[in-house]
Amino acid sequence: MNIQLELTTLAQRIRQIRESQGLTLQQVSARSEGRISAIALGSYERGDRSISAKKILEIAEIYAIPAGELFTPAKQGLTAGRVVIDLRKLTISEDPIGKQFLIILKRIVAQRRDWNGEVISLRSEDISNLQTFAHFSSVELSQALNEFALSKSPLTR
Repeated sequence: MNIQLELTTLAQRIRQIRESQGLTLQQVSARSEGRISAIALGSYERGDRSISAKKILEIAEIYAIPAGELFTPAKQGLTAGRVVIDLRKLTISEDPIGKQFLIILKRIVAQRRDWNGEVISLRSEDISNLQTFAHFSSVELSQALNEFALSKSPLTR
């Protein structure tokens, strides 16, 4: 294991995930309710400041992702057939497909015991299962994913 490479990957992923969620440093700081300042987060992203395990876990919680995602290079993590869905946006949707999509996603949330309730990261196998078991056509599924995604990546089938 190359520790410096791991630290560089961590710094890059913190920034990549924040940007993929469309957040500024100040917005993340506000979400953290004072636990992480914008200045500190920027320093973590540049690799200029040491980061504790506690801060890593807090950042993962703020971004609503598993902490391990912060150590995974982008090509193997969120951008490899994963989509982060904004459940808040989906909850207020009047679209019939959106309503059906929400019911299924709530079941996935309950199964994973992910009680954040704001976003869910769908893995490529989740997406395949949605199409198979929810009887979504490819067009319906693509439409729902595009409409309610916070961050998207190419989904290859």
